[in-house]
Amino acid sequence: MNINFVSYLNPFKHSGGGEMVNRQLIEAGKLRGYKFNFTSARNRENHYDKDADIDLLADIFNFPGTLKSRGAWISLSNQLIDFITKNRPFMHLNNAYADICNLAYLPCSGNTSEKCPHKSLLQIKRNITSLDFSSDCYSTNAQVKSAFLNSVANIFVSPLHSQIISKALGIPDSHKKIVIKPLIKAEDFNNRNEVRDIENLFVGVISEAKGFYEMREKYFDKEITLVGKIHPGIKLDFGTYLGELSYEQVPRIMNRAKNFVFLPRWPEPQGRVVVEAALSGCKLITNENVGALSFPFDIANPKNVTDSANVFWDDFEDALR
Repeated sequence: MNINFVSYLNPFKHSGGGEMVNRQLIEAGKLRGYKFNFTSARNRENHYDKDADIDLLADIFNFPGTLKSRGAWISLSNQLIDFITKNRPFMHLNNAYADICNLAYLPCSGNTSEKCPHKSLLQIKRNITSLDFSSDCYSTNAQVKSAFLNSVANIFVSPLHSQIISKALGIPDSHKKIVIKPLIKAEDFNNRNEVRDIENLFVGVISEAKGFYEMREKYFDKEITLVGKIHPGIKLDFGTYLGELSYEQVPRIMNRAKNFVFLPRWPEPQGRVVVEAALSGCKLITNENVGALSFPFDIANPKNVTDSANVFWDDFEDALR
């Protein structure tokens, strides 16, 4: 199969959570003999093949929020997106909510309205970087709707993720969808039955959307260890902060923790870190906003996250039939 892979960020030049997922899927696809032609906005590439069998759009709308990054001034071609969504067979993969919202961390938590209460003409810096001076919800954008409603299938990273986006855009239940099972190496994340000397642990970006304020309220006077990047504007004044750790170090610290705390404000698309903690033997302290917990299986059972990339491509081929 010959696939045009069209994404805002080149998954082999960037290393966010979504790019990790995209890389794993592509690598599994190559092992099945698929050919990929890459087109991206950041690390500009254009190897689009009009004779390809199908296009796979992955997080095509993305808006870095700084003037230094030049924000939406660097983007995929509108002409290319229109050509694909109006003329080509394609599927649309989303790792978060960038393709339905051009604000950070979906501030409405999915409770969208035609006019966005989180936008303002006074937000001059944001408006310039996003090239958006309206108060319209981004999900009302005609190009956004075409990218979801004209697809052969939409691809999500959890049932909760699917539910939030489908509700925001009015995607009918009959529209084909694929939900990617967690792409985690169970051989790296497992219960090593070691001494657990950390009572409560959080790993991830320390930010408002990831539950900073609820964690602060619940654990201000309790023991909690936090690992990860501190989001701009956050003042961390509780718990024990260990800084950022490499991905290779995360299984070790999870095996030291009794409880893993994750209390996001937004509907976390998947929250792979929660799956990693569960596989590592942590008791989960979470809420209803964790996409990983919406799967109809036990995320602590390594059998349920085995060969997920190949399962995805099986589902991909089934959707084309």
